Amino acid sequence: NLYGDPYRFVILQVAWVVVGLVFFYIFYNLDYRSLTRISRSLFLFNLVALAILAIAGAMPCSTKIPFAPCVNGANRWLYVNPPPLPPVPFLGVLGFQPGELAKLSIILYLASQLSLIMNKHKDAKDKNPFQTYLKITALTASLIILQPNMSTAAMIFVLGTVVYFVSGAPLKPVLITIPIVLALGILVVVSSPYRMARIKAMLSGDRGASESSYHVQQALVALGSGGFFGVGFGQSKQKYQYLPEVASDSIFAIIGEEFGFMGTAGVIFAYSYFIYKGFSIAKKSEDLFGRLVAIGISSWLGIQFFINIASMTKLIPMTGVPIPLISYGGSSMLFSLIGLGILANIQKNSTLE
Repeated sequence: NLYGDPYRFVILQVAWVVVGLVFFYIFYNLDYRSLTRISRSLFLFNLVALAILAIAGAMPCSTKIPFAPCVNGANRWLYVNPPPLPPVPFLGVLGFQPGELAKLSIILYLASQLSLIMNKHKDAKDKNPFQTYLKITALTASLIILQPNMSTAAMIFVLGTVVYFVSGAPLKPVLITIPIVLALGILVVVSSPYRMARIKAMLSGDRGASESSYHVQQALVALGSGGFFGVGFGQSKQKYQYLPEVASDSIFAIIGEEFGFMGTAGVIFAYSYFIYKGFSIAKKSEDLFGRLVAIGISSWLGIQFFINIASMTKLIPMTGVPIPLISYGGSSMLFSLIGLGILANIQKNSTLE
């Protein structure tokens, strides 16, 4: 009804999978060690894109910015060919979410810098690993939260902390910093009415009290309706304008409704094994940079997966985090497959038994 095409999402998702697999193949055949030379340029490009969105986010949502539109109260997209420019065949208007790219770029750049510092390499830009970690993560997360996009900003901080922890750098400064960051996060939540509404919806369970409580209640209805074996492929009722964002953020609830407990358990098991293999690749990596990148990519995909499940099952407040490789979305699919291409290349070049 919205787009006049029942197969719109199928066609677009298949197109992005094809594009993503091309990039997967490119990065699979590109020695991951060469990424240290481009990680800085990628990170700076990402910062510029995030800064543009942060400036757009400071303007009223009614302000019309064709290349950085305000969608659902946030500026999270950059478009390359917005109207009146012609659309790309099959893909339409090309755009991406710099916040998705930030997850990959911060892993590569932080891993590159920390590996140089910890190996006492002469090309290290800074000699203090904690200062490097703090500057990179704080700058990136701050720009993202101005969009506003707190869930992605928190992901950036967590990913940066994981990479720092695995690098072998001193932990005392991080242990001191974490409570400060948590306090700032609580302050951001308390000062935001819609974020407080999501927390209240999770704690109180009031039906229909807010948009957030409606979303999670409909997700629970979908999961509960599936029973043990589900209602059958394509037979979901909740996807018919009851459950918001059924193709992206809420896809796990639809899987639960159509395939039941067995289907969701299978997805969780498969993803858990998938992340375990990623950590195994990191363990066998022959150098610190490869180990940090492998841990970072595996943590990125794993944490995002379990955050989505936790929000759908009301274990944490509702948040707009897609499931990598499963949820609909070009940016998520493309950057996830690039990350997996790098991960596969690390495995290919590992010599440790």
